[in-house]
Amino acid sequence: MTYQHKTFEKFVSLMQQHSPQENLNLTCIENFGAFKISTTQSRKSTVDQPVMWIVGQGRKICFVGDQKYDFSAGNVLVLLYPMPVEVEVVEASPDKPFLTAGVAVDLSRMVDVLVRVDRIDGAAAKPASIDPSSIFSIPLNDNLLDPFIRLFKLLANPRDAAMLGDSIVNEIYYRLLCNERGGELRFLLQQGGEIQRISKAVAYIHQNLDQTISVEQLAGMVHMGQTAFYQNFRNVMHMSPLQYAKSVKLYEAQKLIKAGKNVNEAGYLVGYKSPAQFSREYKRHFGFAPSAT
Repeated sequence: MTYQHKTFEKFVSLMQQHSPQENLNLTCIENFGAFKISTTQSRKSTVDQPVMWIVGQGRKICFVGDQKYDFSAGNVLVLLYPMPVEVEVVEASPDKPFLTAGVAVDLSRMVDVLVRVDRIDGAAAKPASIDPSSIFSIPLNDNLLDPFIRLFKLLANPRDAAMLGDSIVNEIYYRLLCNERGGELRFLLQQGGEIQRISKAVAYIHQNLDQTISVEQLAGMVHMGQTAFYQNFRNVMHMSPLQYAKSVKLYEAQKLIKAGKNVNEAGYLVGYKSPAQFSREYKRHFGFAPSAT
């Protein structure tokens, strides 16, 4: 750990102050908020949005494909794309809830910050090794912790929040790009490589949930051969393109059912023409039938 413990205690205190309700607590600063869970939760499927989280208290485990990420106080989790995950909250109580603070990740905005960095430093050299994974953890340090604390402090004055919030979010992006994983991230963003290409494919999947998706179609869209695209997608997302599309479709169907759509309609809206197939795949994915949602 490379941060001051008193500074971290202040961060946790601010999270507690700005987390009056369970789950997501949005703030007046766009793309910034806190998350609270007061009880342990068994493993469940969800789709997490692109975000950088700092864990302040408690512990949770994320399962992505065949990877397992264990997060407790002082850990930083970064997701670059919407990510189907399974999460389990293993340390949380009403007296000591699981607490995180997060800033949404916008890759286009991050590239804008990177362009400014490149004007000063020049393009990043190719690192000795590159991990293209779209989910990773980095050590917490004062350079990351300090702007999160300043964002919380801005909330006391709406005018300050409106005037200064965006610049501090940009600073967080800058600190991420200068972190120990930043060299890899900068290179991948600059080259228009895996991050940029997979981003385009991921966006298409989310924008066309009612359509049948094929690897051939996605590979052609990003000007790659099918084999290369398939492998690159797996390297970045820890699952195949079709596994990813299915997970996103089923999670969206679950949201539709919870919002009041009937089961058959929800399945149809995410591209299932056969109610039986939809029910079968839904139960396999979530562990219960769509009618039990």
